[in-house]
Amino acid sequence: MNPMTRQRFIALLAAGGATCLGRPFSLLAAENTRGPASPWARLRYSSLGRDADDWGVEPAGDLNLIRAIRAQSSANVTEEWFVADVARLDSMTQFPFLFMHGNYTPMLTDPQRANLREYLLRGGFLFAEDCVNDRGRGDDFFRRMAEVEFPKMFPEAKLERLPYDHPVFHCFHDFKRGIPHMQGVEHGLHGLTINGRLLALLSPSDIHCGWANGEKWFGRGKQVQAFQMGINIYLYAMTQVGAAPAAQSVAGRTAAK
Repeated sequence: MNPMTRQRFIALLAAGGATCLGRPFSLLAAENTRGPASPWARLRYSSLGRDADDWGVEPAGDLNLIRAIRAQSSANVTEEWFVADVARLDSMTQFPFLFMHGNYTPMLTDPQRANLREYLLRGGFLFAEDCVNDRGRGDDFFRRMAEVEFPKMFPEAKLERLPYDHPVFHCFHDFKRGIPHMQGVEHGLHGLTINGRLLALLSPSDIHCGWANGEKWFGRGKQVQAFQMGINIYLYAMTQVGAAPAAQSVAGRTAAK
């Protein structure tokens, strides 16, 4: 299988008349209209806590979002998720999109920061989000990424709260007041930008909990909003202008259990 880069993703969607760049994605696409599969991956990293597997918390949420993306768009995200290790650049460059999530405060080493920087500069995309519970004050993950990790990785880049008119809030589903907030400290959705390209998104709003069990925890309306925002983030990340190839090889992928 050839790796799915963002350029191939855009070209395949454009050929089928579907894109996130000004025109709506096709709804409920037939399977034979989908392009080659694009994999979803979690980023494995260490955190300031005793749970070595904190990076993989609530894995069902990822699968639920993947199913929502497939149900509502022609994007061919595989119905499984993989693991990319921040300690290995070749592990990350297999995937054009990475999801970073956890309860505890992320703690990256300098070599790991260098790997993640290189991955993002090559055209990869990162969505990093707090998993909020009673283990911290509700935004420790967000503050660590915003105040320590991103500044060390990209001293030349900007991390700013995105305005409500940013395309990520309107490219598929329309959010007039920014990212829907599930729980925790509300800071809004922040973007890391360099040379006009959005490299990463950072949120403390825990929309992943909305994907995982939103109807029970927040109500059906919030669950729907969480899925809709997740779809927007994925489709915007995969189709934004100026993105370079990230995936180099599919050999050695590690499927999540």
